[in-house]
Amino acid sequence: MGQELCFRWSAGSRRAPPPSAYATSLLLSQALLDGGLAHRRPGCLFIDMDAATLLSPIGDVLCGSLGAIQLPVGMPVQESVTRRIAQLHARGYRFALAGVVSPDDARTAWLPMVSFVKLDVSLAPVSAWATVQELACQAGATLIADRMTESADYLRLKALGVRYFQGDLLMAPQEESPRSLPSCDLDVLGRLFRLVRHGAPPEALAMTAASDPALVIRLLMLHRLHAGRARPPETLAETLAGVPEPVLIGWLHVLRSSTFDLTPSTQSWSHAVREQIHNYRARLIGARICCSPAELEAKVFDLYRRLCARDV
Repeated sequence: MGQELCFRWSAGSRRAPPPSAYATSLLLSQALLDGGLAHRRPGCLFIDMDAATLLSPIGDVLCGSLGAIQLPVGMPVQESVTRRIAQLHARGYRFALAGVVSPDDARTAWLPMVSFVKLDVSLAPVSAWATVQELACQAGATLIADRMTESADYLRLKALGVRYFQGDLLMAPQEESPRSLPSCDLDVLGRLFRLVRHGAPPEALAMTAASDPALVIRLLMLHRLHAGRARPPETLAETLAGVPEPVLIGWLHVLRSSTFDLTPSTQSWSHAVREQIHNYRARLIGARICCSPAELEAKVFDLYRRLCARDV
């Protein structure tokens, strides 16, 4: 790892309030599914979450292997928030304190559970830099000098031993506009969400999800994100079983508010994907090359896996 590291996709800023649950859902969906940044870009994904979003199922989505939940300035240090951070930290989730300007920041109470501390160089007095650095060091957290704009500040922080930097001095904000995946069927999403919440078995979940090709594609991508190097699933039921239940509930919460688009072009693409799957299934049935419904579904599922291949 080099001496300077620019982290990517940090949502929100000190001067703006953290995004709403809807905006956070949209960002998660675009970054990890539509944009596929986890496979295309190095670095750590930081996502701002306000207290309401963190306490909701959305907080379960950003597992430690995917990035860090960024705790914004003004996040209330309340028992419910602290308990939620502790629960997620125990499951391997990572957290970052954003916009730290003083060692007196109330959020430093969470330092034992924090992986990153972002020092806001644009607002923090120079006299506080070393103290904040020492706090981060004592907690075993990585200090990131954030909002860097001046070369003199960079040199001063580098002399203090700071290794990681972020800001316009190093790289201007980069914007990406990933092409959206086909829109999901909101009725199917709603039914699947309710089934998961009621503890339905993977086979029942798969029967519901299979009716929406756009949802199946996303579920395969989620399995790839969260199952790591595990053996690729052979069935849709295996795909669903391979994603931890809290994570699956969180993602369905995200997908219900971020994966539908009523524009003509997106509707046309969604229709084309559904038609492709329907026609492929019909050709298999017509050719009578499948000896059983299970074999038919296995061949259809193999087409889905090809559609989701990394090199497509």
